[in-house]
Amino acid sequence: MEEYGIWCSPPEGFAESLAYPSQQLSLVGKKPESFPKGISTLWRYVTEDRFKAEEVLSTVLGPTLNRPLEELRERLPIGPPEECAKKVTAFAAAGAQRVFLWPLDDELEQLDLFYERVIPSSMSSDRSRKGPIAITT
Repeated sequence: MEEYGIWCSPPEGFAESLAYPSQQLSLVGKKPESFPKGISTLWRYVTEDRFKAEEVLSTVLGPTLNRPLEELRERLPIGPPEECAKKVTAFAAAGAQRVFLWPLDDELEQLDLFYERVIPSSMSSDRSRKGPIAITT
């Protein structure tokens, strides 16, 4: 399946970032609406501990990506499950149909937490696309 993925722009910028590939698809005779749209690497870390969330941002992700911490803090689902769910839901509302998750630490535990605490309040993990967004890990 062909699809277009975008790195983590803010949700409100997601639709804008699809303009160019949509134009290019039209130029080659393809319908832009027929191509799934996804967030291509959504790093995430689910925790109730705000200190741990900040530590993951400042010592792991920030230095790795060389991006401003405020930008990462604003865009990525790192922190309490409710905040993570709001961020993922905002991407779905902006048109994202798929999210490719990347746990930042304790991979198995993080996957469990995400599926148990974030998904129920934000989306469907059903790959048949019954929900507003599909999850790929």
